[in-house]
Amino acid sequence: MDASDILDDLLSNLRTELGDGFSAISNFARVQGEMLAKQAARIARSRIDGDLADDDDFYNWLLGGLERDTANMARSIAVLTVLTIEKAWNALVNALWGGIRSILTAAGLPAPLIPETPPHT
Repeated sequence: MDASDILDDLLSNLRTELGDGFSAISNFARVQGEMLAKQAARIARSRIDGDLADDDDFYNWLLGGLERDTANMARSIAVLTVLTIEKAWNALVNALWGGIRSILTAAGLPAPLIPETPPHT
């Protein structure tokens, strides 16, 4: 294994983790966004010509729920993003450490002397 192989592994792992993470985030955001849009549209229609036309308290309560749901969606997307970054970091570190281990063992250093997982900082 040489530097080019290590870099190829590193980039392949990064591409996989970021791609999978983005897919999960975008699917979640799409489904949740569509549900929030439907919720907002129903509240608006009901406020204009339905049960909420004369019920300010319930209308405000529903808007508060919509606000909470929106904030929760944003928090969830942030958490999914952090998890994706952590997975990408781990994929990079593991690919790099695997390459270093291969080079060191190829140079004659006994494998049992090299930790299998990267040292923690």
